[in-house]
Amino acid sequence: MSSIYDPKVNEGIDYLCCNSAYAIDGDKSPRTGSDFLCAHTAVNVNQQQSWWAVDLQNVYDISVIDIYGRTDCCPDHLANFDVEVIMPACTCNRWNSLDEGVVFHCHYQATASQRITITCPPNTRGRFVRIKHLSRTAYACGHIGYGYVGPVIGTYVANSDVHCTEMCFTNTACSAAEYDKKTNVCILKGDCTNGTQSSLFQDNNKDVFFIQ
Repeated sequence: MSSIYDPKVNEGIDYLCCNSAYAIDGDKSPRTGSDFLCAHTAVNVNQQQSWWAVDLQNVYDISVIDIYGRTDCCPDHLANFDVEVIMPACTCNRWNSLDEGVVFHCHYQATASQRITITCPPNTRGRFVRIKHLSRTAYACGHIGYGYVGPVIGTYVANSDVHCTEMCFTNTACSAAEYDKKTNVCILKGDCTNGTQSSLFQDNNKDVFFIQ
């Protein structure tokens, strides 16, 4: 995990809590007593992006991922995140080099959820699964079958609309991610300056996601 929540530091109370391994121990029962046997990152540690990942110890074809969040409170903790399957460039890769390889973007989740079942794209294959929390203040609003006339910031090749949208999240000048489903071209765009003219135009080959 990117960090581990420490109840002694944050609450002045000592109880079992938050280790990354609790996310894969198979225990999905509600919280009982004082202990909290779920994985839980610390909040805003050096303003870094929070993430949790698991090493499957081998390479697998992955089609479905089940994620269970807290049921006692705080459903917003499982919101505004994306899920990636990572095929490392080298079998010796560890946590410090997760992005050195092929990254399959399985899902972006904007709304809060206590449990979600994710279906990955066909031919998703990898060793690592990572859940990455995005900025708490940002979310994407999608318009399927539309393009956007805003000024171009950059053009890239993306393997999905999720991948395209994530590129926009990480670029502070980006207001919209326009994804061409036929060519896999991702165009990052800024704010439209056309005044009262609509910034959207219909194009069945494209989807656009506004970052808000």
